Amino acid sequence: MELGEVVQKTKPAFVVIGKEGQGPVDDATTWVPELWKAVYQDLDELNEFIDQETEDADLWGLMSDDKHWLEPWQEQGKYLAGIELAADIQAPEGWQRWEMPAMEYLVVKTDAPNLDSMTQKMFEEILPREGYNLVGAIQEHYLPDFTTGEVELHFPVNIL
Repeated sequence: MELGEVVQKTKPAFVVIGKEGQGPVDDATTWVPELWKAVYQDLDELNEFIDQETEDADLWGLMSDDKHWLEPWQEQGKYLAGIELAADIQAPEGWQRWEMPAMEYLVVKTDAPNLDSMTQKMFEEILPREGYNLVGAIQEHYLPDFTTGEVELHFPVNIL
């Protein structure tokens, strides 16, 4: 995908194991990076579950409201910084496991400087034009070939 490109994707149910935290939405830039720092610091604890033949790791920043599972953040948010692993893997001690349902998404690739404007464009132009409403929180997806700051934003439009 190119930066700014929007595609529709269906993703089967999947599991992410990572470091979970929660905090005020207005302060997310403080507490969310600490979760990623913890993931990278302890990543070797997941080595037995990661396919060592490929270095392709799907990293996810999953979000949920603190009161309503997978709903967009309100005042307090939950965030899981982690890696997508096989569905039969249980989280080791100190890690959390989130099971994501199968969903249909509108996905846009963006980068840190354009994150806010692209999110706004999705809400104000793309979603209304395509006739969609969000059915859950936006999820962040990071791929190994992304440069620093690049991210796919997954806007859930249908739970399957």
